[in-house]
Amino acid sequence: MTTVEGRNKAIPGEPGSEAELAELASILDGCMEAVEEEIDAVRQDLARRGLDDTVPAADGHLMRTSAPGFLYEFQLPRDPYDIRPEDGVWVRVEGAEALGFVTGFDRRSGLVRIALPDWLGRRPSHAELEFDPTWLLTALVMRLAEIKSAPDRFFPLTMLRLFGRSWPELHVATPNREPSAELNTGQRRALERVLGSDVHFVWGPPGTGKTVLVGHAVAELAEAGRVLVVATTNAAIDEAATRAARVLGRQAVGANRIIRVGAEFSRTGDPMLSLSAALQRRVDGGSGRVATVLEEVERRLGVNEPSVFRTQSARSAAWTAEHQPESVWARHGRLLSAARARDDEEATRTLERLAGELSKQAILALRGADVVLTTLARLASRDELAALRFDSLVIDEASTAPLPYLAMAACRASTRTVAVGDFQQLPAIVVSRGEAGQRWLSRDVFHEAGVVQEAAPGELPIPSERDGLCAMLVEQYRMAPPVRRLVSDFFYGGRLEDAPELHDRPTAPHPLALVDTSGLKPTVERSEGSRANAAHAEAVLALLGVATLRGVDDVAVVVPYRLQARRLWQLVRGRLGAAAPRQLEISTVHRFQGREKSVVIFDTVDGPPGRSWFLHEGHNPDFPRLLNVALSRTRDMLVLVGSVEGLRTTLPVDALLNRVVERMRTEGCVVDARAVSRDAGALFRARS
Repeated sequence: MTTVEGRNKAIPGEPGSEAELAELASILDGCMEAVEEEIDAVRQDLARRGLDDTVPAADGHLMRTSAPGFLYEFQLPRDPYDIRPEDGVWVRVEGAEALGFVTGFDRRSGLVRIALPDWLGRRPSHAELEFDPTWLLTALVMRLAEIKSAPDRFFPLTMLRLFGRSWPELHVATPNREPSAELNTGQRRALERVLGSDVHFVWGPPGTGKTVLVGHAVAELAEAGRVLVVATTNAAIDEAATRAARVLGRQAVGANRIIRVGAEFSRTGDPMLSLSAALQRRVDGGSGRVATVLEEVERRLGVNEPSVFRTQSARSAAWTAEHQPESVWARHGRLLSAARARDDEEATRTLERLAGELSKQAILALRGADVVLTTLARLASRDELAALRFDSLVIDEASTAPLPYLAMAACRASTRTVAVGDFQQLPAIVVSRGEAGQRWLSRDVFHEAGVVQEAAPGELPIPSERDGLCAMLVEQYRMAPPVRRLVSDFFYGGRLEDAPELHDRPTAPHPLALVDTSGLKPTVERSEGSRANAAHAEAVLALLGVATLRGVDDVAVVVPYRLQARRLWQLVRGRLGAAAPRQLEISTVHRFQGREKSVVIFDTVDGPPGRSWFLHEGHNPDFPRLLNVALSRTRDMLVLVGSVEGLRTTLPVDALLNRVVERMRTEGCVVDARAVSRDAGALFRARS
């Protein structure tokens, strides 16, 4: 591994011309105004979620985790709190408080798990929780203000190129590594363009291997300098980290060349790539005498490492946080608790000093890594990450990333930026409806850079196949050919092609199916600012029952409205129970983005008596993207549940959804919802 001293450390230089600095200030001012608008809107939403006041918590206890910091579980009252993963929360106990974030919440039991940077004791029996997700946005404003006030400490020209304010150098470069059989022709060409250009966009429709390309691009860029990889979600970062580590090799992982910050609190994170694992490797190597001091304190206190931790392997990514070996942070916290409980002042002082040394070693690990991967939220909120500078920036899920976050990230990379995503999938979720929020938060970077031109509602705005700034991946590996043709024709200009492997993959008897609910005369219920459809829920329940009888387990039900999703879960638990498909997921379309299933059932929900404004592109500009996500997440079979007559009543005949329904009616299998239990068995026959 190349040492930090021997690398290009991406030292900031001249910030740019006077005109460029003025453009930078204008962008940053707009971004900061937009984020402030969002903060106000989020606080209003917080009140609607029942979280505008402190929440009492009881029975707090420390959970086992390998993360740097501490994971606590609390019991909340059985009130209908709407708590979500990644929610920011202040935890206050007697004599102490800490700011952390939610890692999980079980609505039925009221159990919430919170990751905290500070020790609050082993069993804090009572606590007050104050939920305020705006602290992340406040941190983002602070980072943007830092760039504006001292641009010479950053790389503003990188951001100006990414945002289309300065035209980048566009060339083709040959990869240093041997061509990989994992890359198809389109991916290899895109990689060559990425490596040769200051800024390059990669448009990757569903199933076209975006993350495979990201893994190879990261490995190539790491040979020339330090690489920062960011995305909006943990799942995307985990996948990118796994791909990049596979290309770089196990030796690179063991040498701490690649570090994924936040893997410890992610369900899909590989613990061997985590910052905690990198810190452990440094400690095991003798850095900072940490291991020696911990052993001395253990002997002094007469405390040994629990045997349950000694017997479990750190090498398995399948272990959850509770089943991983004790991390150096957890070991330190356990000893600190013991020292305080015994009023051992000397041991307590030693361990408090050691906490600083552990933080120092973690920072040194990050500074020495060739590749650092993290979410954009963590990049904004963690000082040790914000202080780093890089040579290249790789943005996965670029179309879902708000522009203020991208401005912050791009100003930390000196040479090259790669934006990978699909602007035909859902954009960032924005609460604010203010002018600045719509301008700087709702708009994706593909549009901001001019890769995609503005278009009227219903039109298909896609770049030219000869666009020099954007490479499109067209060979897809996920969807059955009939589903691919549907998605490609409506959302990708007919450009998608099937990978050769798909021709040999067994196919479902009916990859496209329409369950027509017209005969049920379904009506829509409006409640809680959302919608539900009882007749559709019964049809979906019948489909799930038939799927289980046919041995189909990998099923998702996606809906446009959260009320319908909740009603469906209640019906499944109450009526099907263990008879539901074992791998069933029920979700709104927004929460299902990035997932895939063998069978996807899309329930349109809408029908008389109200108009389907949310499902009409003329009133909801994001609806084509929402529909694309709903249709393109399946591998083998797409089932659309909808009223052909009802949608023609509530939508214009030529509306996008009606055109999709008509295509499925003419090219797919049609089942009358009144006879689902009798006729739907043919849909789920064993594959031929």
